Amino acid sequence: MIVEWFLGVLVSVAEALLGALPSFSPPSWFSDSTSGFGTIFGYAHDMGAWLPVGVGFTVAVALLTCIVIGFGIKITRIAASFLTAGGGSAG
Repeated sequence: MIVEWFLGVLVSVAEALLGALPSFSPPSWFSDSTSGFGTIFGYAHDMGAWLPVGVGFTVAVALLTCIVIGFGIKITRIAASFLTAGGGSAG
C-alpha cells in the first residue's frame, strides 16, 4: 500500500515534468527520406547483400535500449537508497 502510493507520487511527478516540456516536430533534415540520413540508410540497405546491415541495426538498437534501461535502473536504485537513508551507495 505504501509502495503503491510512493509509485503513484513518482508517476505524478514524472507526468508533471514531462507535461511542462514543449512539444515539437523533428527537423525536416532528420525526417525527410531524401535527406542525408535517408541517403546513408539507403546505401547501407543496398550493402545487405554482403553485410547483414539490417541485423546490425537491430543489434545496435537492442544494445542502446539495454544501456538506457540499465542506466534507468541504476538511477532508480541510487534514488531509492537516498530515500531509505542508505547514502546513495547503490554502485
